[in-house]
Amino acid sequence: SSSLSLSSPGNINDNGVFAPTNILTCTIQSNKGMQRALQKVGFVPCNIIPTLSFAKLKELPGWAADDSNATDNDKRNDVNGTDEASEKRTTTMTATDAQPLLTALDLNHKVSQRAKSTPTSCWRVVSSEPELLSLLSDLKANFGTCGYLPGLYEYIVPGTNRLDLKKSIEHGLVLAFDGSSVVSASTKQEGSDCGNDESYNDGNGERAILAFTIDKRISSLKSRWVCSIVATSHLTFETALWYACHSSEVGRRMVRLQKIEDGDCTVMGG
Repeated sequence: SSSLSLSSPGNINDNGVFAPTNILTCTIQSNKGMQRALQKVGFVPCNIIPTLSFAKLKELPGWAADDSNATDNDKRNDVNGTDEASEKRTTTMTATDAQPLLTALDLNHKVSQRAKSTPTSCWRVVSSEPELLSLLSDLKANFGTCGYLPGLYEYIVPGTNRLDLKKSIEHGLVLAFDGSSVVSASTKQEGSDCGNDESYNDGNGERAILAFTIDKRISSLKSRWVCSIVATSHLTFETALWYACHSSEVGRRMVRLQKIEDGDCTVMGG
């Protein structure tokens, strides 16, 4: 998408000079009409923000909403009543079920051993919206992050209009990571090498926030889950991404909330 900026006269600053107020908005590059409308009222192009390519995500095995993992010939044979296609499709489904992003892209080996070996006990559940807002504010003030959770073509801001985030918090799907706790946690895990990780132990208190929300606007993918990460360093981003892709506990929580969203009365009553 394209980012456009509008500068207008603002208030007088401490030095007695008018400080401009910058207003930012964005639209997709193909929306020429909207770009012209914005430019007519003073907006000018200032940047380009890379966004997700759903076409590429749909190419990942098992990710497309209509991916039956069967060839066109298999489907024709199945319509004709043959058992061969049905048996083959069942076998193929087992081999090509949707995989976590790192696995699907064959990038697990690119994640550092430090991130992989970080104890899961260093993650804690964020239990309320005020707590999340406080964490986001702290990361913005002390680490220069944007102060929000990145979402799908948007920022996710806790509030009354974000029922999806509220549900995720209630089901333990918003978590916080504190690098300063790695030392004490790693000493309890024999064989863990992250206690010697200077990147965590240099006193900077590296941090991260990890959130999973369901975005019902997604229709072309099997999964509607969006993973949001706010991290204060490359290492904590890796740590959060690894945990998101490989935590069985997080996976169980996601399945439970997904069943509730799908109207599974057994889970709702259970």
